[in-house]
Amino acid sequence: MDTLYEIAKAIGAISGLLAITILLWDRYVKHFPVAVIVARPLMPGSRQIVPFLLVKNSSDRPILVSWKDGDRSKMRVAKGQSVEGVLQTMFDGETTISLGASGEAVLPVFRPGNYDCIDPENQMELRLHWKFAQPRIWKTDRSIVVSIKKRDLDRLLGGYLEQGDE
Repeated sequence: MDTLYEIAKAIGAISGLLAITILLWDRYVKHFPVAVIVARPLMPGSRQIVPFLLVKNSSDRPILVSWKDGDRSKMRVAKGQSVEGVLQTMFDGETTISLGASGEAVLPVFRPGNYDCIDPENQMELRLHWKFAQPRIWKTDRSIVVSIKKRDLDRLLGGYLEQGDE
C-alpha cells in the first residue's frame, strides 16, 4: 500500500512540475514578436518584387524594435519607403520603431552592396533588438535574428505569387 501511495505521489509531483514548466514557457514565449522576410511588390501594382521585413507584435503591450544602420555590406532595414527612411539606412546610427499591442509593420529590406558576389549558400541576417515600452518585469533588450540563405531569398522573390488581399 505504501508503494502505491509513493507512486501516486511521484506521478503528482512530476505532473505538477510539467504543468509549471509549460506555463512558464508559454508566458515567456507567448509575447515575443515575430519577424520574417517576405516578398512583396515595391508599390501596389508594381511588377518589381522586393524583400520586406514583416514584424508582428503578438503582445498586448507596445514594444520598441531597433536595429543598427550604416553597414552596406549587410542587409539593411528602412523605417519606410520615404527618402528619409532610405537615407537613414546608409549612415551609422540606430533606428527605432514602436509597435502597438498586436501591431505589425512591413519594412523595406535592402540587400548588401556586394549581393551579386555572395555565394548562394551563404546565410544573410538581420539582427533586431526589442523591448517592451512599458515592461512589467524584464527590462533589458532582447534580440531577434532573421536569417535567410541568398539562394532562398532569390527563390522567395522569383516565386512570388500575388495574394488575393493585396
